[in-house]
Amino acid sequence: MSTLAEIEAAIPQLTASELAELEQFVRKIKREKATEPRQSVFEMEPLNLGEMLRPLGTREEWYDEMLEGRA
Repeated sequence: MSTLAEIEAAIPQLTASELAELEQFVRKIKREKATEPRQSVFEMEPLNLGEMLRPLGTREEWYDEMLEGRA
């Protein structure tokens, strides 16, 4: 069985004890995947977001843009 459709087709034919064993297996794998170490932001390469199109401006200019509805 290599596809999800094949697995779904086989499940109704399992006994109650086999279903319980399958459920335990799936829960175990799910727990293992949830505890896998993830890549830290500090380990990532810096992003290149391109050049700045215009200066960011002052805080007052940001507030003015928000109040005018341009943001």
